Amino acid sequence: MKRKLDIKSMVLGALLGAVIVFSVGAATGGSRTVWEYKVVRGNIKGNDDAGALDKYINNAIAGGWDFVSASPLGDISGFAVLKRERK
Repeated sequence: MKRKLDIKSMVLGALLGAVIVFSVGAATGGSRTVWEYKVVRGNIKGNDDAGALDKYINNAIAGGWDFVSASPLGDISGFAVLKRERK
């Protein structure tokens, strides 16, 4: 059975698709955020506060950095990744 091509439906679909594409483009503003990253390393265990990873992270956050991720490097040390929008 052969189907007939419905021009009205095809035009309506194309217009709807164009509206969606342009709406998404307008909502994103067309610009891309550029990030800069910082990696801090420190001790994750121990009694001394000198070199403590949590202190490095808290100081960086107070300075405008956003926390991204952290990971241990063995039993006593680790690192954290921070980011902020490049100005």
